Amino acid sequence: MDKIYEAAAKYVALSRYEYKFILSRNRKLLELRVDFRDEDFYHLTGLQYLKDIDIPRNRKKTLDDIIYKKKITDSRLENSRFYVNPVPDKDIQSRISSLRFLEEYIDTDNIIRVFTTRNQPHMASLINADYIIESQFKGDSDTVYIFLKHREENPEYCCVVSFFKKDKAVYGGDILYWMQKTKVLGDNLTVLYQHKDYNA
Repeated sequence: MDKIYEAAAKYVALSRYEYKFILSRNRKLLELRVDFRDEDFYHLTGLQYLKDIDIPRNRKKTLDDIIYKKKITDSRLENSRFYVNPVPDKDIQSRISSLRFLEEYIDTDNIIRVFTTRNQPHMASLINADYIIESQFKGDSDTVYIFLKHREENPEYCCVVSFFKKDKAVYGGDILYWMQKTKVLGDNLTVLYQHKDYNA
């Protein structure tokens, strides 16, 4: 199975859910909700960096072009000289491969911070994000960064704006403490984590 296909299919499954995060910063509670929209997937995979190949660029139809129309495949992406890159956030092959496990990376016990840039020796541009999750799930040796940003039209919600393996560049900021992490599907709520001192 193509990795881009698997990543897309798993993203579609994940898009049925939203996450609700209750966080503590300076002893004040902060609530974030994260959802997953079709148009976010294009940028999340880094397909915008593959400028030297002919692939569909309609962000709202990217998932359809991968899953149903088969217009975006691993073999087509491999034709780009930008597909493999030593810069972590621009290594599209690695990003797509890891993206297949986005749900596992979010579900697991991890660290979340307010996002700031500290040391970016390999970065050509700054990442526009509000929060960063650093995560590694059991059985996987890779640590990844998951960048979240408030949606402009509804700041109560965040989207995942970037996602790649941790390498030499250091990202961080003020630590936020998990109070509760829940995963919501309709009226069903699964508590993934709850701090012993937090009462919902």
